[in-house]
Amino acid sequence: MTAPSWLRSESSRNDASRTLAGPQAPPWPVLLVDDAPEIHEVTRLVLADATFSGRAIELTSAHSAAEARVWLAAHPGTALILLDVVMEADDAGLELVRHIRDTLHDHDVQIILRTGQPGMAPERDVITRYEINGYFLKTELTAQKLTSIVVTGLRTYETIMALRGVHALSAEPATSDTRGPTDREHDRALCADLDAALLTDNVIVHALPQIDLASNAVKGIEMRPAWPTRDGAITPQRIVAMTDDAALLASFDRAMLRHACALARQYRDDGATPAPRVCVPLLLKGASDDELIAMIRTALADANLQGDALDVQFNGALLGERRMAARALQKLGVSITLVDFGLERISLFDLQALCPDRIRIHESFVEDVTRRQERAVVARAIVALAHTLGVSAIADGVSNCDDLQFFRWEGCDLAQGDALAPAQRV
Repeated sequence: MTAPSWLRSESSRNDASRTLAGPQAPPWPVLLVDDAPEIHEVTRLVLADATFSGRAIELTSAHSAAEARVWLAAHPGTALILLDVVMEADDAGLELVRHIRDTLHDHDVQIILRTGQPGMAPERDVITRYEINGYFLKTELTAQKLTSIVVTGLRTYETIMALRGVHALSAEPATSDTRGPTDREHDRALCADLDAALLTDNVIVHALPQIDLASNAVKGIEMRPAWPTRDGAITPQRIVAMTDDAALLASFDRAMLRHACALARQYRDDGATPAPRVCVPLLLKGASDDELIAMIRTALADANLQGDALDVQFNGALLGERRMAARALQKLGVSITLVDFGLERISLFDLQALCPDRIRIHESFVEDVTRRQERAVVARAIVALAHTLGVSAIADGVSNCDDLQFFRWEGCDLAQGDALAPAQRV
């Protein structure tokens, strides 16, 4: 039986990456900063034939922090730095870290500290105070461990670069509203239809199971509501684009919470163990943080539920604006899913600060992932990034068995789509 194209050994992945990058793919720039000549000799010997993702490793030596500063100023695309702590001064390495992060503003390069004098730079203090990506004693580093550290650092850097590329491609300049009076009148008519649908609680709700890829258990249910109008059923995303009426938007949020909690209550009453969370796509435009928290508390209390019954979806921009509300909801037990990741501009520093519980991979990077190498690179990078941050990754829109197997193989935590279970009207 022939394995699918994405299921291959590391060497064949390297071959594929080499083809993708071109026959002259540049080597990975790695800087070794250490004042001990024997460290440079041994490191060069160990990494002489090492490759990652089809690219060789180009190791540059600097024998002091001052020499490294000069080199880094001229080579801003450095991927990885192997850095000694004690050189021309006891804290020379740590001061170089501060220079890289605060003066050069390079938060992408991976910095691994290697020290032979742990008493001069205790691990707990260094990890807490400095933005480094690893800390090792020189006496711990076997050839295999050194190779693993370098490959792990390069993989993280590749992930960061892939995501930056996605954000750059997805960033589009804002366009002015070119709609005419007729279009705006039509939107007002649709809003009137929506008002009527809210008053009569006329909503179409589909439930999409979210499946744990390790156990095949149903871990969540994404609620996908739509309201009937003269133009057909309208989704929450369309509503946000149509109106900025705060009262109307808040009414939709209350309606969605009410239906989400009713659905969660039903699963618990039916004896589902463990009962899946219901993931609700709130509009989050018409209420303050305090009002949003109170709205969710009330909906949970009315259905006699705890916070662990719900998951709330945020896009990156809203999660940034609603960071305090998100933290308060997490304290209640409500989980937070960052949706549409990769389609909007969000810094990796901000992503770390936002602390979502899950990152959802947008379906545009999921569909045909086994046939589109550029999508596979991004999907793989998002899964790796989620795990680096200690959160779960969920693939949205998995529609065939090959794509499902890809995400299982890559260690994605959850997935949803027709290949697992289609959405059902409830």
